[in-house]
Amino acid sequence: MRAIAALAADTLRRSLTACVVLVVAYSLSPAAVTQLHVNPVASGSVRGVYRFSSTAWSTIAGLGFNWVTDGGANTNYYPGQKAAGLVGMVWLPAYSNSTCTETMSDAQITQVVQTNVSGGNAGAVYQVGDEPTANGCAARAAYVHMTSVVHAADHAARTWVADDQFNDPSTSNWPAGLPMKGSVDILAFDIYPCQSGPCHLNMIDLAIQRIHSVGLTNWEFILQDFGPCESWRAPNATEVLQQFQHWQGAGAIGYWFYTYDSDGSCPGNVGGSSVLKQINGLAVNPGSAPPAPSARPASPPAAQTPGPKSSPGANSSSKPPGKQSPTTSNGNASASPGTSPADSLRPMLTAVESSRLPLAVIGIGALLAGIGVALSYMLRRRTK
Repeated sequence: MRAIAALAADTLRRSLTACVVLVVAYSLSPAAVTQLHVNPVASGSVRGVYRFSSTAWSTIAGLGFNWVTDGGANTNYYPGQKAAGLVGMVWLPAYSNSTCTETMSDAQITQVVQTNVSGGNAGAVYQVGDEPTANGCAARAAYVHMTSVVHAADHAARTWVADDQFNDPSTSNWPAGLPMKGSVDILAFDIYPCQSGPCHLNMIDLAIQRIHSVGLTNWEFILQDFGPCESWRAPNATEVLQQFQHWQGAGAIGYWFYTYDSDGSCPGNVGGSSVLKQINGLAVNPGSAPPAPSARPASPPAAQTPGPKSSPGANSSSKPPGKQSPTTSNGNASASPGTSPADSLRPMLTAVESSRLPLAVIGIGALLAGIGVALSYMLRRRTK
């Protein structure tokens, strides 16, 4: 019996030693290190850039971007963007903010979406027009309708539009509430604060207060990286970074730079590539989990024209001149491939999940230790 007791004690020691080795080995493994240090928000957020003529997809991706405009299986850009690891947002020129009317029929919108689905680009994000309310249009109902058309053709698709509601330095001119809320799946707010004199960064702070006050969760922001153009001057690298810092931590699901290259007579990437890479390496919402995506709008919205358009005066809100639609291989607009921003927000790794394995190993070790102690105690009693 004493031999059995000795064997039990030896088994106990071996079990505990094995558990300790497993815990230490796991804590030093690359997987554990990655899981503890990867910021799920930084790794999953949309980091996009407007582009007009450039097709240097690998260079753009090398700056830390994961999204670009003018993508989709209905364009010639799709293969190159996909090969570079970029997701291209699909341009859907379905609304005019000059005439306040839809410019594509439901059948035309459906055709673009179906082309993307059949081309392997289901679940794309569709950039429906541009700045729908810039000229006073009551565009919400049209956008709700167009969003429903997109969803009917592809349930996984999402609609997106740039909203310039907060792009007037005279903040008293801002419309009340958030007129476009619920019209598209994702609203992206463009605030270009650098005109004459210092940048009006308070515009960003006030916009964030309004966004929070209406409970919007699926939203992005657009940074000014262009100029001189109309009423805007070119921000320097520090001012581009300051824009991001004012938006940072506000709960956005991603952001875009306007613009990587020239939009007509408006030079782009005026802050320089270094600041692009710097910002793309920062967390959008440091130290917090990604915001829970909003439910789809009750009724989907309509489309608009891409790229900043119209020249805001000191008291007007809007983007620089608009852009041309991308070259298409079929259909009349361009789409963005693959996943939606909401999908890209789901982090692949979290610290909580990474802690489960070592805890499980410790638990097994404790169980084995308990069994060993009980067995040893029983054997001792029998030998007395």
